[in-house]
Amino acid sequence: MEGFFKTAKHQFGLHCFGQGTKLGVYRWLVLSLIAYLLAHWIDLWSWPPVLNWKATSRSTLEILLPSIVWAQLLRHIRLSRDIAAKFGFEIVLKPLPDRAYQEWCKI
Repeated sequence: MEGFFKTAKHQFGLHCFGQGTKLGVYRWLVLSLIAYLLAHWIDLWSWPPVLNWKATSRSTLEILLPSIVWAQLLRHIRLSRDIAAKFGFEIVLKPLPDRAYQEWCKI
């Protein structure tokens, strides 16, 4: 039981939620249950089973919440710009052209 709460707390980022009040404890328990169920369902869905909480939590994020993974990637790139600049590189992100719009313009 203790292993579940430690995993839920650190692998899913639930240690950031306040647990000092009764309402905070209820919120933490509900979020822990939701995180566990989502990860369990993804683990059952994946083949072969991963059987690793860290990998399962990452798969859950990538499959169910890709916008969070995208935000984490953008944050990491923003924090790494100085390192790239020291080596003479510039990191530039630009959206790909919208193909549907290009096809519409050809008509």
